[in-house]
Amino acid sequence: MAFDRQDVEGLSARGPGWLAERRNEAWGFFEKLELPREKDEPWRYTDLPRLGFELDAYAPVAPSDGAPRPVDLPEGRSGLVVESAGEPAQRALDPALESKGVILTDLATALVEHVDLLEPRLLADGHASDSIFSALHGALAWGGSFLYVPRGVTVPLPVESVQRIGMPGGAAFPHTVVVVEEDAEVVFLERFTSPDGSAALVNGGLDVFAGARSRVRAVALQEHGDQTWHFHAQRSTTGQDTSFQSLVVTLGGRFSRSVVETALRGEHGSVEMLGLYFAAEGQHFDFRTLQDHVAAACTSDLLYKGALKDRSRTVYSGLIRVNESASKTDAYQANRNLVLSDEAKADSKPELEILNNDVRCTHGSTVGQIDDEQLFYLQARGISRHAAERLIVKGFFEDVIGRLTNAELRGLLVEAIERKLEA
Repeated sequence: MAFDRQDVEGLSARGPGWLAERRNEAWGFFEKLELPREKDEPWRYTDLPRLGFELDAYAPVAPSDGAPRPVDLPEGRSGLVVESAGEPAQRALDPALESKGVILTDLATALVEHVDLLEPRLLADGHASDSIFSALHGALAWGGSFLYVPRGVTVPLPVESVQRIGMPGGAAFPHTVVVVEEDAEVVFLERFTSPDGSAALVNGGLDVFAGARSRVRAVALQEHGDQTWHFHAQRSTTGQDTSFQSLVVTLGGRFSRSVVETALRGEHGSVEMLGLYFAAEGQHFDFRTLQDHVAAACTSDLLYKGALKDRSRTVYSGLIRVNESASKTDAYQANRNLVLSDEAKADSKPELEILNNDVRCTHGSTVGQIDDEQLFYLQARGISRHAAERLIVKGFFEDVIGRLTNAELRGLLVEAIERKLEA
């Protein structure tokens, strides 16, 4: 086995006792669980062994002992953390924000300097038993970032966290925690990269805690190389009158599975959950979302859009859950797929679970091909079929990208899609 208890014990020795207990509990689940198969409902359309995945082919990347190194703050960013597997983190933060109490650092440093903020939040969600990947992440989580925005502070430019892995056969388990207090505002960008041809495993997590009346935007951009297996869980909790937006962009990797869950726990909260994905060659992308309405009078709006070509496959499964206490809920869920070849396939499964009758909930999904009339219209004006398809794909994604209020992030995503189209 590529993973054993010594890996857990080595990480436990680096952190506080409460974290060691959580790691050991997660490892206990890992020892009992097996790789999921299609017969397991949460993996109904994804059979990992059939896709060629072997967990034993990977081993944990040894964590770095070095302190975070300072790096120049790039233009257009309020803060930056860069983590390359096995190397010391790089860190930069606007001094004006640091003087207001904003904290941005790597997770290892935060476990020493800000343990009071992490103890009630880090790996405390009880999800270690969900799957073998959740259990392994809970046992071996290391790396990742920590962002804290105090009450009433507005971070004017995006804060970026970069996760890189380039070790063949290496497994990384980054975990990022974002805490935004009442009446604060921030845009957080998390990026994942790895080189082509380097087989690697990334099993990450992001927890966002958005306080009352805060305004939080969280963007995840995954551009892994073509041999990377990517598993990621993003879980967010919102407070009263919170405005929260998440955007998950999946473009790279051999395989990618994203679990995106938002719990609306404060009344009058507003949540927007967006997804954008473009699969090609033999890529397989799998998404599971949850809009969990716990408090009354909240709204949630979900839109996931994907394009597929060649022999790629995508899977979307989403649930709107309205608890008994969540009267006056207004929730919407939509998944749209654009299929660009006869060999590509998209599966979509939106669901509702409603325990309160004073609600308004709707959901739907579509899977369709490019409209021949649109192609003809463009080709009749001298545009090649290839260029016409590119224009249609870019237009298909526009209503997702257009929902971002930050112009620089919109440009960043357009460039990422351009790279994918060129490839």
